[in-house]
Amino acid sequence: MTKHLSLAVMLFFSFFLCVGNYAFAGKRMSGAMTEQQSGTCTGVVKDAATGETIVGAAVLVKGTTNGNSTDFDGKFSIDNVSVGSTLVVSFMGYQTQEVKWDGSPLTISLKEDNLNLEEVVVVGYGTQKKLNLTGSVANVNNKLIEARPITSVSAGLQGLLPGVTVVQRSGQPGSDNGTIRVRGTGTFNVADPMVIVDGVESTMNDIDANDIESISVLKDAASSAIYGSKAANGVILITTKRGKTGKAVVNYSGIFGWQSATDLPEYASSAEYARLTNQARINNGYAPTYTAEDIRKFEDGSDPDNYANTDWQGLFYEDSGFQQTHNLSVSGGNEALRYMASLGYQSQDGIVRHAKKEQYNMRLNLDANPKDNLETSFSMSYSHIDLTEPTNPYVGGFAQFFRQVNMISPMVPYKYSDGTYGRIGDGNPIAWLDNNSTNDRVRHNLQSIASAKYYILPSLSVKAMGSYKLYYEDMHEMRKALKFSETYTQGSVDKLWEGATHYDRITGDVIAEYKDSFGAHNLSVLGGYHAELYKYKNTQAYRQNFPSNTLTDLNAGGTASMSNSGYTRELAMLSWFGRINYDYAGKYLLEANLRYDGSSRFARGNRWGTFPSVSAGWRFSEEGFFESLKGVVNNGKLRASWGKLGNQDIGQGYYPTVSTMTLGYNYPFGGSISSGAKTVYAANPNLKWEETTTWGVAMDLSFIQKVNLTLEYYDKTTDGILMQVSTPVTYALSSYYDNVGKVSNKGFEISVDYRDSFGEVDFNFGGNVAFNTNKIKSMGDVREQYGSGDYSSIMREGEAMNSFYGYKTNGFFQSQAEIDAYNAEHRYAITGNTVRPGDLKYVDVNGDGVINADDRVVLGSWDPGITYGFNIGANYKGFDVMAFFQGAADVKGYLGIEAIGSIDGDAAKPAKLWLDSWTPENTNAKYPRATIGLNDVSMPNTCSDFWLQNANYLRLKNLQVGYTLPKNWLAKAGISKVRIYYSGQNIWTVTNFLKGWDPEAPAGRGNYYPQTKVHSVGLNVTF
Repeated sequence: MTKHLSLAVMLFFSFFLCVGNYAFAGKRMSGAMTEQQSGTCTGVVKDAATGETIVGAAVLVKGTTNGNSTDFDGKFSIDNVSVGSTLVVSFMGYQTQEVKWDGSPLTISLKEDNLNLEEVVVVGYGTQKKLNLTGSVANVNNKLIEARPITSVSAGLQGLLPGVTVVQRSGQPGSDNGTIRVRGTGTFNVADPMVIVDGVESTMNDIDANDIESISVLKDAASSAIYGSKAANGVILITTKRGKTGKAVVNYSGIFGWQSATDLPEYASSAEYARLTNQARINNGYAPTYTAEDIRKFEDGSDPDNYANTDWQGLFYEDSGFQQTHNLSVSGGNEALRYMASLGYQSQDGIVRHAKKEQYNMRLNLDANPKDNLETSFSMSYSHIDLTEPTNPYVGGFAQFFRQVNMISPMVPYKYSDGTYGRIGDGNPIAWLDNNSTNDRVRHNLQSIASAKYYILPSLSVKAMGSYKLYYEDMHEMRKALKFSETYTQGSVDKLWEGATHYDRITGDVIAEYKDSFGAHNLSVLGGYHAELYKYKNTQAYRQNFPSNTLTDLNAGGTASMSNSGYTRELAMLSWFGRINYDYAGKYLLEANLRYDGSSRFARGNRWGTFPSVSAGWRFSEEGFFESLKGVVNNGKLRASWGKLGNQDIGQGYYPTVSTMTLGYNYPFGGSISSGAKTVYAANPNLKWEETTTWGVAMDLSFIQKVNLTLEYYDKTTDGILMQVSTPVTYALSSYYDNVGKVSNKGFEISVDYRDSFGEVDFNFGGNVAFNTNKIKSMGDVREQYGSGDYSSIMREGEAMNSFYGYKTNGFFQSQAEIDAYNAEHRYAITGNTVRPGDLKYVDVNGDGVINADDRVVLGSWDPGITYGFNIGANYKGFDVMAFFQGAADVKGYLGIEAIGSIDGDAAKPAKLWLDSWTPENTNAKYPRATIGLNDVSMPNTCSDFWLQNANYLRLKNLQVGYTLPKNWLAKAGISKVRIYYSGQNIWTVTNFLKGWDPEAPAGRGNYYPQTKVHSVGLNVTF
């Protein structure tokens, strides 16, 4: 399938390039034929401040589609232009200018637009001027993404947008995507925002960042209600680059980078481990284990078989993982046909052997105007992603490697002198790597979009759009048995899992739009219909007992224990939607949206939902009474909004209102056993949408043509959240889903931009900060639910979601006398071990004299309450520098005993932090006494505020230093621009988090792929 799909894509790609070249050439011929009957307008476009020519500025004859863009000398030429026509000249970051043509060559100077008030912002089913927005829409400057060595777009958004929280838990190739939350987590179910690419629902992490033109995030109901039942968690709109009128422009960008871990924990050496073991035994009343001679042998390495000092992390992590990204694009066209085609390649070798990613991207965007009143477009994109990670014969999976590397004692040799592997009961993580067992995944994404927009009148248009998305993933995991010795083989036999996942989505839209002005009244009305069908299929197969682990086809395995499974799912949706925009004299703004959705997820009677919104704005700076302040406040706008959104992605099955059954259960009938089925989930036909109601107020201000400031407050409540509700034992099923949950998010956001010039230095600053308070308002018939796993968590009414739950502490016990005095009034009931000097002192919160589970309290959340980011940049005579900082505050992290380490023989090792543990001689130590085993009262197995970490951080997310070569060096080679640069990602972090661990580390065992810092060099060339 892979070969056929790739071939089809390449043929498609080649066909449309040929069509584009033919149409482009034909149009040039047509222009030449009419040149004698009409004039050719020529000119040059320059920067008004510097006099530098501007490459790529759009020059359009007003009221027509006839236009061109400036070449690498800033020059343009447009055929068939009547003398006296008005030209509209525009370029991003500059004020749009209109110029009349008198028949002679033009020199047009554009002024920098520090306010960007005329900037066009992508919104649902269209665009709007930023000036006229009444909802909350945030935009990303693609310059902050495209030159960074990012390998996923979602992670690249971190810190760029107020109210958009992105947490990156891993740096693993192919799994380094960011988890995105827009204005907090509003549901117990799937809380990811909806992603729209070029007008069609899609995913973002298979996109080449170099292909992105703009990213908009619709944060409130006023801006996203047009997407109705899928918009409760926010909407991310991604627009890819398209061709512009003018000569063909070829762009190449390449980045070469070297990765290393942002930080790694430091563990005790064998000698340090031996000393800590002796101290722990003394602390527990036992004799020491290791002699001075034993410790000397650990230190001098004279007997590595019996006194090893293995650096497991040094063996596991590579010195540097190489990564590279390349993108080649060509764009151009004329008034009849414009095109943009790109090819992208990315490879990423991880910092662990066998962890890697390879990705290929192709994209073709065509825009054609076969008639003056007809606009058509076609887009096709394809991505091919190969992912590899190591697996093991013990329990499978990649996480087990990190767990074992963190735990296995340095006293265990990697290999003995005879070449055999050292091991513990779980095995040897480096031997697993040497065994070359991998889990391989291949992903294909193909998406095509076609649309036609017909203008019935200049103010009235109808657009039809259809799309098809195909996703296919193949999984192949071979767990090879590993022979440690003649008497022990881990895994015993080779095992193979194969799986295939396939889904496709077909959508169709019909949209009518009316835009017109009546004096000072401006009106826009949009209405549409949407239909989609989603089909999903999954197949799994398993075999073992292969004659050789070099045979990796499924048929080579034995049939005695083989198994297989598979299932299909379908979803369908119909929608009607509409929007009205009205403004009076650009001062009084009003917008209303309505979406009416029907989903196959729900039963009749609850299948349809209505999602309205309304917003208004007042540009008070345009009032007469404000005229005297215009020299200071150039633009001022107040806006307010209210709306209701829905969420149908409940995460538990596709048919929550239908009882589902599973085969494979046996029942006695007539004295014999017969095969049968069992109901798995109870149905609730009364289920309906989760509904999110949002209101907010905001103010936009612009000062002295240099500063933009936005202040926003929002209140977002999600009601009717689907939760599992317990049932009586007599019901025979444990639970069912019902709309009973309620969650609130309230917050405040600030964003500021500043741009200015100081002589020949252009300076810019942009920053944002967002505060969010999350609270569970209701959980139906239960007040709280406890989490499970390697740390204590709770969901409780009145508290934030994803909260840690544990004990408060009050220092260490310093003596037995202090313990006796404490025990006279308190009794420990949380562990069977004896409390000794150097142990943590727990607080009796409820005052009942017993330290037990009733004394636990909420200790904070792993969701940050404050997120922020800011960038500082400057340009001087071709040199540029940009530093982008990102951070989070009011956030907690927790790492358990397997990460922090313990003293428990070969299957454990302590982190170096235990070197500063309490002893009678070191009573001011930072950490409690060392102890043998895992479960003493002071160990991290018991969640407390002592082991809970402050995970606030500030990170230099990206630093760029570049140089753009002078144009006069390049002109003879036909090159318009060359920029070379250095880019550093995640290169510096300030945090009080546990030393050696990243503050974004997922809570628990610490068995995760660390985040990476990347040092890169890059090259951008434009022909």
